[in-house]
Amino acid sequence: MWPSLAVGQSTNILDMGDETLTEIATALSAHPLLKSNPFIAKGIASQTILPISDTISTSSVSFSPTGESWFETHVGKSAKDIVKELKKVRRKVKDSKQDIDAAIKQVRLLKRMEIDATLAGLPWANPHQDTMRQLGLSEKALKSLRLFGNRRETSLLRACNVWESADSTLKQLDEFQDVWGEEERLTWVNAMEQRTDARKMWKSALHQFDTLTEEQQKWLKMAKQEVENHGSMTARAITENMIAKGVPRINATRMSKLLNMYGEEICIIKAPRKGEYMCINQSGLIIKDPWAYAAGFLDADGYITITERGEPRAGFLATGERGRMHCEELHKNIGAGILQLDQKIYSDSQKSQHRVTFYSKDDLNKLLGKITPHLRMKDMQAKAVAAYLIEEDPVRKTELKRFVQFSNRDGTAKGEESLREWGVDKDMVLSWSEGL
Repeated sequence: MWPSLAVGQSTNILDMGDETLTEIATALSAHPLLKSNPFIAKGIASQTILPISDTISTSSVSFSPTGESWFETHVGKSAKDIVKELKKVRRKVKDSKQDIDAAIKQVRLLKRMEIDATLAGLPWANPHQDTMRQLGLSEKALKSLRLFGNRRETSLLRACNVWESADSTLKQLDEFQDVWGEEERLTWVNAMEQRTDARKMWKSALHQFDTLTEEQQKWLKMAKQEVENHGSMTARAITENMIAKGVPRINATRMSKLLNMYGEEICIIKAPRKGEYMCINQSGLIIKDPWAYAAGFLDADGYITITERGEPRAGFLATGERGRMHCEELHKNIGAGILQLDQKIYSDSQKSQHRVTFYSKDDLNKLLGKITPHLRMKDMQAKAVAAYLIEEDPVRKTELKRFVQFSNRDGTAKGEESLREWGVDKDMVLSWSEGL
């Protein structure tokens, strides 16, 4: 009946005995805060407003890797736009005014809970949440907070502190009983200027892309199109394509600096392989060739080895939120390996480490068979392990094992120690890779 009403796509129809109420309840039940609580969606639709904040934790909200809100990610519209459409429907279907009012109220409540979830994801923000709301939590600001809130903590905290200092001064002036003199007037003016400065600092920290010139913004947007179309690219490759299209006054050095400083604001991030960039969308990383991507990841942050017991191994390591996303996307795209997330290696103060590891012969064969043509740094190790997996001659297996082990230790004290232990020199070890 109301195709523009849905706030989500749910396959679980909540029959309310009325088309209008069923539509509202079913749509609301698709929201992540309500998926496991369909009775609440029914309660909303039937005007029984339940204490949602007491029954659902905001930690259950999962946001898009591009920072958009749940509504924008799954509906393509903001909560504000959804409310506008509900209001239009309300004017046309006046008999359902109370039902629609209830839905509007709950969309707004769900939006407030998404804001709470955003702020809850910033450990430093807890004592400053009221200040942050006064500084401005537009949808654009919330998106930036989800993406950069923790990395830009220092600048954002500075804005909060300046605002709070000005606010404290203004409150003291409000309590001043006597008639203001020149000193009080100047104090008020300075406090208001501090507020203005705090807002500018807040916006500048959240929206650094807006500080660029129109030409620089255009370059970055064109760079995004190139990476979306071609997959992982270096700044040089991006620049060459843009020059070929007639873009003046651009070079690889300038492009690299722009991408490093501002790329993430338009969903360009660093690829695993050094010097390359890739794009993300609401579903995750945009990967054109999973095996080329895996090769770049392995060259940069992976390993191929054979243990002393003769067990071949391969793995990918990463840290932080972006590292987690890289590991999850790799595991999903190649369909092999064991995904291990949020491992604490040293202490609680260290970043969590994420891994995708390969132990089984089948997984290793699948990985090495597809990835080797794309490797630039670890290709010989990959070929040696692939040969080791099918080799039956124990002498040759030992040579392949030691070649892989030495490749990982070359240039270190452990490498020199291995040569002495094996009674060979480096040239001999390297000769074991001939014919791979």
